[in-house]
Amino acid sequence: MNKLEVSHYFPNEQTKLSLYSSDPEDNNCVHSHSFQELVIVEEGHGLHVINGKPIFIQQGDVFFICENDVHFYDELGTLKLINILINPRAEFVYLTKIEDLLTTIAGNNAANYGWLTPETKAHCKRLIGEIFLEDMYLPANQALKESLFFNLVTSILYAQSQAEYSNTRYKLHKLLSHLQENCFSEIDWQQLANQFHLTQRTTFRHIKEVTGLTPENYLRRLRLVSARVKLRETDMTVTEVAFLCGFTNSNHFTTSYKKVFGVTPSAERKLVE
Repeated sequence: MNKLEVSHYFPNEQTKLSLYSSDPEDNNCVHSHSFQELVIVEEGHGLHVINGKPIFIQQGDVFFICENDVHFYDELGTLKLINILINPRAEFVYLTKIEDLLTTIAGNNAANYGWLTPETKAHCKRLIGEIFLEDMYLPANQALKESLFFNLVTSILYAQSQAEYSNTRYKLHKLLSHLQENCFSEIDWQQLANQFHLTQRTTFRHIKEVTGLTPENYLRRLRLVSARVKLRETDMTVTEVAFLCGFTNSNHFTTSYKKVFGVTPSAERKLVE
């Protein structure tokens, strides 16, 4: 597993904030890092697999990656991400306890993920542009730089408290989070649609538009990605993995796995070994 180091992504060990943008995101290898990340999905969609859990992400999503998290981005769409990197070895001069705010959108739980409207996302991009202006690295501008970063974080958190439940995109964001947290269980689609004040037809249409997959295929993809992590990182048998990940028939699991990943579950494990 790769570990991304501060020395490769920051000008020096004393720099607190750095910026990394990907277009498209190309880091689909499992990795951790010695720094933290505040991630905004600028465009596209995909699966963010963090600590073995697949979480669907789409344009406008925002989340925080802690120093010890292990994650990667699974190929499901074309992702364009904005990553604000935070060096835990350096200290802010004026800000304190900012990480307490950031952990409220910690990326290891789909329910924590924030979502930004296009207007709020544009506002956050403007703030990021100002934070990383070249002259902001001058000591005299440190207070302004930290003030802008605090404005960015509070704008993201305020957006969550103000998100209108009548906004269909926000409903879909919360619905997909619910699916991710319950992807190993049987889903009553009509009941789920009612829970989020949507019709079943609207629910199906929006899931297909956003993920590119039918609801059943999307659910299967979440289960298969989870299964792949368990095959690679645990000693569980193929049958145990199949049942744990929501498949009632190990033969069906093997067929589905090979169709998506090109190898059988048994072959996947041998590749790791």
